[in-house]
Amino acid sequence: MTSKIAGLVYARLDSSRLPGKALKEMGGTKLIDIVFARARRMNVAETILLTTDRAVDTPLAEYCEKQGYEVFRGDAFDLVKRTLQAIEAYQLDGFVRINGDSPLLEPTLVNKGLAQLNQEIGFVSNLFQRTFPYGVAVECVSSELFRKFSEVTREPEREHVTSHLYRLSESFKKKSLVNASDNHSHLRLTVDTPEDHERLSELAENGDITTEPYWKLCKVTPPVTETVD
Repeated sequence: MTSKIAGLVYARLDSSRLPGKALKEMGGTKLIDIVFARARRMNVAETILLTTDRAVDTPLAEYCEKQGYEVFRGDAFDLVKRTLQAIEAYQLDGFVRINGDSPLLEPTLVNKGLAQLNQEIGFVSNLFQRTFPYGVAVECVSSELFRKFSEVTREPEREHVTSHLYRLSESFKKKSLVNASDNHSHLRLTVDTPEDHERLSELAENGDITTEPYWKLCKVTPPVTETVD
């Protein structure tokens, strides 16, 4: 899709189970820096931190600005609104949703998803049929589709970015990415708790956590990615 697409990194500092996790280190590198390092290998125009406009997230915003990252601060609790605000502010034709607590996002998988995004296909995801690890999501969305279906979100869905798109997925054309060689959905690679942080920090001993694919760090079979309707 030859248009302006950005990676949107959603992060905040007041997680109840692991406060300040975005600025915690793993393998000597802060979590948010790992995410940006990996995201910058995606085929997008830029990568942007989308955090809240609350004072609690000012340290995160200031740290990222000092690192030279683009920062957008928007609605604190309505992630659909915050996303729409960023789409308008940066005049985006599409975006990749990136969880700030998912340091092992895999840019090669995202790029395969981006290759499928076009005027006809407005949503590409590997979550319709989960065969990749938790924390290795691929969600590529056209702004046109996001705007259209944001109008019919339910109140609980506004606390998430794409939840409504799965409920409404029969209303538009989409593509699903699956691992055709194995099922890695038993792997949990998100950082939600102190135990998650410790476990993923240990994976950094298996290679460079900012560049190595999750399958090498986790010592599992490399995926064979296929696209299905």
